[in-house]
Amino acid sequence: MIETSAHSFSLTVYHLRFECEAQNIVHFGPQAGAQLRGALWNALQPFACTDNRARSDPDHSRFCPMCRLLLLETQHGERGANPARPFAIQPPLTGSRFETGESFAFGISLFGDVAELIPYVIQAAHRMGRLGVGYGRGQFVLRRVLSVNPLSNQQQELLADGRVRLGHLLPINRDQVQRTAARLPRTSVRLRFLTPTQIVAAGRFDSQPVFAHLIARLLERCQSIDTYYGLTPVDRTVWQTRYADLTTQAQSVHLTRNHTRWITVRSGSRRDNSSKPISGYVGDAIFEGQIAPFHEWLVWGQSLHVGKNAVKGNGWYLIVN
Repeated sequence: MIETSAHSFSLTVYHLRFECEAQNIVHFGPQAGAQLRGALWNALQPFACTDNRARSDPDHSRFCPMCRLLLLETQHGERGANPARPFAIQPPLTGSRFETGESFAFGISLFGDVAELIPYVIQAAHRMGRLGVGYGRGQFVLRRVLSVNPLSNQQQELLADGRVRLGHLLPINRDQVQRTAARLPRTSVRLRFLTPTQIVAAGRFDSQPVFAHLIARLLERCQSIDTYYGLTPVDRTVWQTRYADLTTQAQSVHLTRNHTRWITVRSGSRRDNSSKPISGYVGDAIFEGQIAPFHEWLVWGQSLHVGKNAVKGNGWYLIVN
């Protein structure tokens, strides 16, 4: 019998929290995650990529920190597939504009076998502050870097005397996810979508949460992350069976209370002078039905995000008791 639960899904997630102080006005606009992702790209590129002419070479992209984080393309698998990036951004939730001297924080979660890249990410965050971010390129000073574990509510400082202390990391792992999932109610769940969540089903955006579509996109994201960054990737046939079984079960789970609203946002790209919609719904949604088979997947999704543009901070949600 093929396992369709999350018990055979093994991943490590590192949550980093960056606490900052604005040196002049820092204005992110309506979607700070997109601004932070662009600034991270600019900050990583000069010192993390050894040869930008070799980025299409699989051997180069496997070892180059910037390419592994931002430019990984499919070397195996289906034609045209675009693998999930091994990180997601958690933008500030306290506002989009910060005056000189104001504090703000953002997070970056890293997935799988990329722990050795954490010093690069911390250096990039420091450089982002000097280069500036958002409208007008507001500058900030990085005051603290923390490893946080939202499942255990623990945190540890990662910087001391200018050096990164990787021994102080507090990763999320499968055992913690299972313990958290075991405490959840079996027949209802309340999800709070903190950032625009963009779920596509049958070629159209969901204007409000649909549980079966949410689970389908979450499973697809977990499979992509597992394939490229998992500790022991699960065979594709297991994922296919898991997807068919769980998406069928998810159809019996219904949205009973909807307190979400649609936010329209566009994300611009300086690299190709284009923009695209990264709109989605935010707010609370309560689902009822047989939720237990989805507990672990929903717990993973809090760290991995769900839907399109997760790397820019979209699809960040919490399970609210």
